[in-house]
Parts: sequence; structure tokens; C-alpha cells
Amino acid sequence: MTFPMKRLEGKVAIVTGAGAGIGYGIGKRFAEEGAHVVIAEINPETADQAAQDYSKIGPEALAYHIDIGDPERTKQMAADVVAHFGRIDILVNNAGISDKMTLMEMTPKDWDEMHYVNTRGLLFTTQAVARQMIARVPEEVKQAGYSELSYGKIVNIASIAGRRGRSDAIHYSTSKAAVITITQATAMELAPYHINVNAICPAAIWTALYKHLDDRMAQKLNLAPGEFYQQRIRRIPLHRGGTIEEIGSMAAFLCSDEADYITAQSYNVDGGSEMN
Repeated sequence: MTFPMKRLEGKVAIVTGAGAGIGYGIGKRFAEEGAHVVIAEINPETADQAAQDYSKIGPEALAYHIDIGDPERTKQMAADVVAHFGRIDILVNNAGISDKMTLMEMTPKDWDEMHYVNTRGLLFTTQAVARQMIARVPEEVKQAGYSELSYGKIVNIASIAGRRGRSDAIHYSTSKAAVITITQATAMELAPYHINVNAICPAAIWTALYKHLDDRMAQKLNLAPGEFYQQRIRRIPLHRGGTIEEIGSMAAFLCSDEADYITAQSYNVDGGSEMN
């Protein structure tokens, strides 16, 4: 598929976890839309492969091997990207982990590991990149607290699990509810600089991460491989799972000039699973 509008032409975008799954779909769409993509990824092999793939369809892409839960590393990454490309226009906080377990099964380690990536990593990556975005804002804009031009777009990948508690995924659903709240709070704080912050809440997207979850649940519930996922999508009004390309399309829109007047919002891309 080609995108003649090239809405992100020349933009510099950091996408965390862009080596696979939803992040890969977002990064690929950004490359097709004309953006330089920085693949901020803990897995060096998938990061390097994604950088090669993106560079074949768009401008230069850069693999950056990082544990986003380390605030010192995220600060260094933001500085390195600015040194390499001159600026950061877009951040997509996609990196995350998922699991299912009951209240009685959960340990402090399970809780801490989930929030280390899904909330701590997201928050301090946002902080590091936002500092670089704010540094580009002219002093007169800072004084006025108002601008008609956007000085940055931040998109957080939340989940419909953050819309209401899930009894079999307390740590995951609370982490994604926190992502929605962080989106709202940072949007308000960054609004005077016209840095837009929004979130996307996907439902069932078949990725390697979801397959891992499906395999675990199949073993736990004595289901055939893939049956847990099929049970999930049968409850979706559109009766199918979403695709990484559909999440990429939403992210591209929210990071384009067309979304300059949108901030602090969380959009369900879920086939009608949630209606709020």
C-alpha cells in the first residue's frame, strides 16, 4: 500500500518496541508516510531488522537498543536522536508486556515487572523526549503559553483493558488504566507548548505477544492452540481481531498535522468492544 500524501514527510519519530508486533506496524506506516523512524527496542536483532525494512520503504531508519525502564538510558536516547537527526517530532510509547493471572496467583515480582515497562518506562521516556521537544519551542511561545503550530506529537499505546478492570489481568489492566491517565495528565502539562498527547486502546491484535499469551492460556485452560484468541474475537461486535496496520493508521493520523487540535484523548480501535 502506498500513501501519496506523505503526511509525516521529513519528521523524526521514536517508536518504542518497534521491532515486532504493533510497534512494527506503526513504524512501517510512519516510514511509508515519509518519517525517519528510530526503533527503540530491547531486542537488538529485531531492531536491526526493522531498521533495514523501514529504510527500504522510507528515509533513513535507526535501530536503538534500549531498556526503556532505565531513565538514564531514555535521556541519553533522546539526546542521541537529536544529535543524529537534529530534532524529535514524534514519540510513540508502544513497548509493553502483557500477561494474565488471578489476584491469588500474583506475586510482587509479577506486579513490578508489569509496571516497570508499561508505566515507568512510558512515563520517563515521555519525560526525556518532551524535554527535547520543549527545547525547540520559541521563547515567545513559552511566554504566551499558546501556539497555532504543533511542536510535537506523543501517542501512547494503552488498551481497552485499561477502560475497566479485568479479573484475570489486574496488573495489566491497571497498568493500561495508568497509561490513559498519564496521557491526560501529560497532555495538560504540555499543552502550553502545543505538544499533543493522545492514546490508542487496541483490542485483540494477533501478534507474537498475543500468541504467547494464547499459548499460556491454552495450557492453563486445556484449550486448542488459538482457541483462547477465537473466544475473544467472538465477543467483538465486528467478529474479528484487529491488525497492526489498523493501529498504524490511527497512529499516523494522530501524529499528522490533521490532528493538531486533538489532545488528551484515548481512542478505542477495537471493533466495537468498548463503547466509551
